[in-house]
Amino acid sequence: AGPPPAGAGGTPATILLRKIMMLTARDVSENNASTGYLLTIIKDVISGTLLGVFFLMILIFLDYRNIVQLGSARAFRRAAFELMTDPETVKTIEENIEIKFIPVDVYTSMKEEITRNREKVDNNDSVKQHEDDLLKRNKELEEMKLEYKEWETKGNSVLKLDKWCGGCKGGWGNCNQRVKYLSDTYHTPEVKAKVDIMDTGKCMQ
Repeated sequence: AGPPPAGAGGTPATILLRKIMMLTARDVSENNASTGYLLTIIKDVISGTLLGVFFLMILIFLDYRNIVQLGSARAFRRAAFELMTDPETVKTIEENIEIKFIPVDVYTSMKEEITRNREKVDNNDSVKQHEDDLLKRNKELEEMKLEYKEWETKGNSVLKLDKWCGGCKGGWGNCNQRVKYLSDTYHTPEVKAKVDIMDTGKCMQ
């Protein structure tokens, strides 16, 4: 006999059970006896477990909506809630799956903060302005260094410092040491000390 027409009466659970029974009967007829019975037992166990869990979920949902009043369902729901909110249980789950559970409001606040910071970075014109100013200052500094070198060369030429011989020796020893002595003892500026020494005809190349 074939399956009943689609319009036949019956709840979805009855239709599901009828289909499982038909599939089981077909497997038994098509396979060997031992193999067929083994598959039938396995399918019965799996089907019964799934149906049991599904039925238990329905009862818990109905009790949660106060449609039915079941003390056992309420106790099961309370026990499951206490287990999932236990700090040790949460810690074990976090360590095993390598994630961190946080409250929804904390997660929302973190997302909003990240979004605000990203917008600041993307739309912050002051950062670009500071970068442009830094490039401009560096360019001006390089130009000042070149100008300083030019003036230094001109000054050395005018004061004849380009002919200074620091390693030469006068009547008092090394020329550079003499300049250091004058600076430490009399606080004589380095350039003046060199010029004064060279005016005496010493320490010149």
